[in-house]
Amino acid sequence: MEIDSDTENDREHEAIEKSIQSMSINVSSSDSLHEALFLVLAYLPVYELVVMSEVCMALREAVSKDVLPWLNIIVQNPLSSRLSDDILIKITSKSNGRLTTLALIKCVNITDDALQRVIQNNPFIHKLYIPGCTGLTPEGITIALEILSQQNHTLNILHINGIYNITKHHFKTLQSHLKPALHDQKKPFLYHQYRNSPVNKEGDRNIDVEICPRCDEVRLVYDCSRATCYKQMRKVWFKTDCKGCLICIARCVECGGCVDSEEMEQAVCFDVLCTDCWLLLPKCNFCNRPYCNQHSNLQSSPPGDQGSSTSGFVCQICHAKFITNVVDNDDE
Repeated sequence: MEIDSDTENDREHEAIEKSIQSMSINVSSSDSLHEALFLVLAYLPVYELVVMSEVCMALREAVSKDVLPWLNIIVQNPLSSRLSDDILIKITSKSNGRLTTLALIKCVNITDDALQRVIQNNPFIHKLYIPGCTGLTPEGITIALEILSQQNHTLNILHINGIYNITKHHFKTLQSHLKPALHDQKKPFLYHQYRNSPVNKEGDRNIDVEICPRCDEVRLVYDCSRATCYKQMRKVWFKTDCKGCLICIARCVECGGCVDSEEMEQAVCFDVLCTDCWLLLPKCNFCNRPYCNQHSNLQSSPPGDQGSSTSGFVCQICHAKFITNVVDNDDE
């Protein structure tokens, strides 16, 4: 459920801002800063970098003038929808042509022209993540990779899930501009692992999408995690017929296994669960449905709860239906 996921990220960023603000109150000069703080800057997404620059003058100078924090640029919520072509070109210029990783997660305002200019000015990029950047086109991305090839450089990793109108021809052309996968036999690509961390779970794949063996469309294609659906022999994975995209094969958000219609269960957050995982998750006291672990923060304590671990929880839907309405009626 994407809306809840974005809300969860917003809460996380609000917590970061509050903690940074508390730091800025206690820091008056660079003398009281630990040197490790400056080393951490290189591993922060752009949003956290901007917030950290407000702590004190020393960190602001490090963020604005040091090249190291800008060698790996990651833009995600809440900055994704605000990132424009001009801002992208400006922040990537801080790397002085040494940018190695560019991750633009759902940056819908970025166009082909901006991406190609960034690639032109940064010939050493080896990881490019642009999932959900709907302003980009397959043709524009192909030109960007061709620019890299002309500079005698190729990408190691490319993530393009969510780009519209990718055909098999586009896929094969893009793949031809990438370095070969690390191994002939890929590691299993599991839905629940990729879903929780799409940037860091590339495994041995050089591109995240592939041609679905069932529908013949270019999509994210997952392997199955069920023990009955594969066998491991000499570290070689033998896939079965349950390999496919989410349109063709439903998968459990908790274990990544294939789910048929007879055992399909649904969480409160509308994610699909297999029966085994559904049984293990705590249930709402009213509707007897669970949240998946990713959305478990949406649970509410039942009325009169004294902090007991056995008192269960109330989901958002039931809280609004049975508790909030009752309180409103009592007030009337």
